[in-house]
Amino acid sequence: MPDLEVTIFSQKIKLSYEENEKQRLMYAVDALNVYWKKFSKLHGKVSDLKIVTLITLELQDSIGDFKVLKDKLDLQEQNINLLKDQIERNNNQSLESSKIINKYKLDIDNKNKEISKIEKIIDEIHDELLEIKKNILANHE
Repeated sequence: MPDLEVTIFSQKIKLSYEENEKQRLMYAVDALNVYWKKFSKLHGKVSDLKIVTLITLELQDSIGDFKVLKDKLDLQEQNINLLKDQIERNNNQSLESSKIINKYKLDIDNKNKEISKIEKIIDEIHDELLEIKKNILANHE
């Protein structure tokens, strides 16, 4: 494990770390030092232990806030997944409805073709009846 010498709370410290964790470690050190500077107005007025305690309390409070946000995010993810499932069910129902509608349209088209054939036959019968009527009238005159 490589070592890294850092300054935390104005103290030089040698830390061992995993190679893939160096960036996270540096970020954490920088964050702690930002908090140290934030409370710099208290240096000389209270002990460093009290300052570290204040920093720890503030960080713990932030962790609590992050947990609340994570819980909200998890809940939102659950809601999103529920909505996705509902959308998928609705899409499946819509596809089934479309299939049924298309089947009905095909049935209607077939019935319309049958009706057209029947109308054509009726027109032919009507024409023949008119011809017969005309012949009957011509024979009776």
